[in-house]
Amino acid sequence: MKKYKKELLWTILEIAIFDDFVDDNDLENIFKLIKDFEEKYSRFKVWNYLWSLNKQKKAKIDDDFKAILNIAQKANELSKGHFDITILPFLENIWYWISNEKLEEKVWMENIFIENDEIILKNDVSIEIWWIWKGYMVDVIFNNLKEKYKNFVINFGWDIRILWEKREFLLEDPLDENKFIWKIKIENLALASSGSNKRKTKKWHHLIDAKTWKSKNDIIWVYVTHKLASFADTFATTLFVSPINISLEILENFSWLEAMIITKSWEIYKSKNFNFINQF
Repeated sequence: MKKYKKELLWTILEIAIFDDFVDDNDLENIFKLIKDFEEKYSRFKVWNYLWSLNKQKKAKIDDDFKAILNIAQKANELSKGHFDITILPFLENIWYWISNEKLEEKVWMENIFIENDEIILKNDVSIEIWWIWKGYMVDVIFNNLKEKYKNFVINFGWDIRILWEKREFLLEDPLDENKFIWKIKIENLALASSGSNKRKTKKWHHLIDAKTWKSKNDIIWVYVTHKLASFADTFATTLFVSPINISLEILENFSWLEAMIITKSWEIYKSKNFNFINQF
């Protein structure tokens, strides 16, 4: 058994492989793959693919970005527009105090088009894929590892996916990141979460309802399980930013998604098969 730990995408990637033999070169290749992905798709990297797309409003679309966009469109559709990857102007307003009375005019995924293998952004919209790409990279890592290994756990900043027998994980207290108050067991699944206390200013945080253009404050935490980390990660955010009635409608109508939602008043909503064990 070998464990690996590395800081990437502003968070910690941990990989534990439980097979008898592990080739360190496989992990070095994975670290490079993630670094290359960051260089291409981080909005903080000037002149990269995403920066150029947001500036020029047009680019050739590759398989990775097409897959990410498909997940985003599904989340946008099911949330009735409350999840939207074009809310970049509001994120920048939160972090950089960019003042613009017409910010809302630069939002809505209806302004994203794919034509002849090109992605086109109309009406001056811009894209941020942070809510998807970490989970997406967990799936990429998973697909690389499963070609050679049979038992492993990937934890990328609490976006988790395992290929192994049923394992137990502790779930963080939404009010105290130093405490764990629940347990969950998952087998060959992904687990993701979204909370308002991770990236925030005094007034706002990064989980924005695209319909109100404000940080969502009636929910404090969401946990999601799904067979794919990209979907678990995306829908943890989607269920967080959507009104509770829409989130519960999503969980009721789509059995492939399991979740637990905790409100500010400590009401707990849980889908039927969310494998929640007990409270400490």
